Amino acid sequence: MKKLAKSAMVQRLLVSFAFAYIRFVWWTSRAERDWHPEADALLKAGRPFIAAFWHSRILLMAYHWPQTGALVHVLISQHRDGAMIARAVRPFGIEAIAGSSRRGGKEALHEIVRLLEAGKIVAITPDGPKGPRQRAKFGVAYAAITAGVPVIPITYSVKRRKLMGSWDRFVLALPFNRVLLRADAPISVAGLSIEAARERIEAAMNAQLEAVDTHFGFSPVPPGPPLEIDGRSDTPPPEMASGA
Repeated sequence: MKKLAKSAMVQRLLVSFAFAYIRFVWWTSRAERDWHPEADALLKAGRPFIAAFWHSRILLMAYHWPQTGALVHVLISQHRDGAMIARAVRPFGIEAIAGSSRRGGKEALHEIVRLLEAGKIVAITPDGPKGPRQRAKFGVAYAAITAGVPVIPITYSVKRRKLMGSWDRFVLALPFNRVLLRADAPISVAGLSIEAARERIEAAMNAQLEAVDTHFGFSPVPPGPPLEIDGRSDTPPPEMASGA
């Protein structure tokens, strides 16, 4: 099975299936877009920011962007699964940045800052690629502080879903659905330490996730165990970046 999973043909088939499934779910569903006016203004003005969403909500996240034609850069793991995700989302106008906290994190973090300083939008899953679930690693805070850009929490929820048993409690959206796409007010991290910024971002993202799931009558999924913090909140740890 491992050899089969590494087969280029099998990977192409899986990517094609994933792309087709995402499209099918979207085309058969009714979507509502709830973007905070300040977040919407940043997007339409082409201003740089970090879009932060939890790993469990990857599936339909690309549909936050098509209405503007914005080119979004997403941090995705260098693992084989990450490469497959990168190929699946490319048709949606999303470019991958290879790296995660486990592999290529330092280089990816530098590339994120470079793209932000060049005026680009970067999307990050702060709890990827392996968790803890709904706990923000330091990369999102460090990149926002270094590049001087805000963080916009984005997410979605659906009426019909299957909650998977994976570490992130992945939400598999089903066809013929109702979708709520939400972006909250931009979070400013100016003048904050990395740890204070990380905590602010994490709290806002979890509050947002609870709100959209409650909208469809679901109980919130609890976060995983807190990150272990050594107290050196003003010094970036060696492993900070995160990716799908």
